[in-house]
Amino acid sequence: MSSKSGPERGARRWSLRARLSLFFGVAIAAIVAGVSIMMYAELVHQLHEKEELEMQDDLQIQMEVFKSLAKRQRPTQWQHEWSEQQEDGGRFAWQLTGPGGTVLHASPNAAAFAAGFARRDRPRHDERVEDGAGRKPHSLLVASVGAERVAGPGTRLRGALDVSQDERVLRRYLRKLTLVVAATTGVAAGLGWLLVWRGLAPLRAISAAIGRINANGLHTRIADETWPSDLRQLALAFDDMLARLERSFDQLSRFSSDLAHEFRSPINNLVAAASVTLGRARNVGEYQDTLEVMVEEGSRLSRMVSGMLFLARADNAQQTIRREALSAREEFARLIAFFEVMADELGIALRAEGDCRLTADAMLLRRALSNLLSNALRYTPRGGTVVLRAATDGDACVIAVADDGCGIAPEHLPYLFDRFYRADPARSSTDSTGLGLAVVRSIAELHGGTVTVDSAPGKGAAFTLRLPS
Repeated sequence: MSSKSGPERGARRWSLRARLSLFFGVAIAAIVAGVSIMMYAELVHQLHEKEELEMQDDLQIQMEVFKSLAKRQRPTQWQHEWSEQQEDGGRFAWQLTGPGGTVLHASPNAAAFAAGFARRDRPRHDERVEDGAGRKPHSLLVASVGAERVAGPGTRLRGALDVSQDERVLRRYLRKLTLVVAATTGVAAGLGWLLVWRGLAPLRAISAAIGRINANGLHTRIADETWPSDLRQLALAFDDMLARLERSFDQLSRFSSDLAHEFRSPINNLVAAASVTLGRARNVGEYQDTLEVMVEEGSRLSRMVSGMLFLARADNAQQTIRREALSAREEFARLIAFFEVMADELGIALRAEGDCRLTADAMLLRRALSNLLSNALRYTPRGGTVVLRAATDGDACVIAVADDGCGIAPEHLPYLFDRFYRADPARSSTDSTGLGLAVVRSIAELHGGTVTVDSAPGKGAAFTLRLPS
């Protein structure tokens, strides 16, 4: 495992510029090499065709000479006539062989091509031989034709063509092509490096802009600059992330401040009650009153911690849901029975309307409805009414808790479900932990639903849970 991690890390350390430059160079090299190979192959084909045609012409000319000599019936002049055919340089040599391969006649330069004449009759390229004079190896094209009609039965005319010059041309051409491919690859890689470096300039600018952003600069937006279309989406996505971070950071800062404030009051009350009681000797009744205050504040702290723990688990998807079939009407009846005594003391009427079937966690649903109902009772004046409604809307169960209390100003509605958010003093209470509505929203989201509020000052408020049925 460790043996592989080193090379893998090395590969990952390659910069994007190096990778793109290498890819660009290799791609250009492959294209140039492919074209060069095709050009070289075409040149080889053309030269070979030229050599074979030249061989055929030389053999044909020699056969015509043989025919002319045979007609004149002057065999003593053959050697002289054939020698004259080779006075132009000796690129072509020939042999006239009888039955069994015996050499009857040959051109004056045939000895230099002896190794070529020993090859097969079939034409062949790239036959490298060493002549008797110790010259450098040279390439031959060898061929033969029957000569029975001019020199008797079993005779053949063999020809050998020196193609060394053509082979040298091919080798020089191949070397030049190799140099061209190498030079083109180097130039392409260098140009690729430069072009990629210039092309990545906007990306470096984005990186620099991102690097300047800190916790105090989350309001900065980089998509306001003019970026290439390829990076525009990246800038927009980063701005969206900054916006989410800014909202989360502001929410966290507000939550920390609210948390300190919410904890300070009950803790100060506990310390103050204990300090006053310990200031002098007290009777049993006074000690009992102090303990009641401490229990009340401790209970408030406990509810607050419990709510925060639930929200933390819900945020981290650690809260389990045990779904079961439920009836909204039955849950309303259970809820009204529990809050009936409190409602009577406050002079508030409770009423349930409608029904719907849903599948949900019974304990969590009851907790959400209890929070909404207790919130409605807290802000409904004496003589008011709180209504619990249920209805089916498509594949959803819609549950609403409506009161006719003091209502909520529109500017507070977007933040009403935030933790510890207080709309105004008229809708705050020392009995509240400030987490009830946040818990309701978390329960709704755990079930794949939503919670909304509809309210206006002086017209009460209606909280609506929409849960999958």
